[in-house]
Amino acid sequence: MADIEFVEGEYGDTYVITIKDANGVDANISAFSAGSLLINDLDLSTNKTDATLTGLPSSNSKVNWVMTNGDTDYNGSFVAQVQLTGSGITKTTKMMSVTAHRKLAS
Repeated sequence: MADIEFVEGEYGDTYVITIKDANGVDANISAFSAGSLLINDLDLSTNKTDATLTGLPSSNSKVNWVMTNGDTDYNGSFVAQVQLTGSGITKTTKMMSVTAHRKLAS
């Protein structure tokens, strides 16, 4: 099972992503004012999604990916990272696995 899973071309869902520190404890992300979810091919050469995250700043270690039209127009296996920014600071999470399931033709 992947960290993030969705069906190709579908949108409208909200994924809540909890940011953890290196020890697996909920991270303090209250100093970050913006964030992006980047989804790339497994070889990291092609970006598939660069989505703005909501819910920042956050006092509870959680950010939200509100899936919009065009965010999921692909299928297969990918990797993702969350990148957070604040005043003079940045944080990048570990890689997450992504599975985009193929949508059957109707």
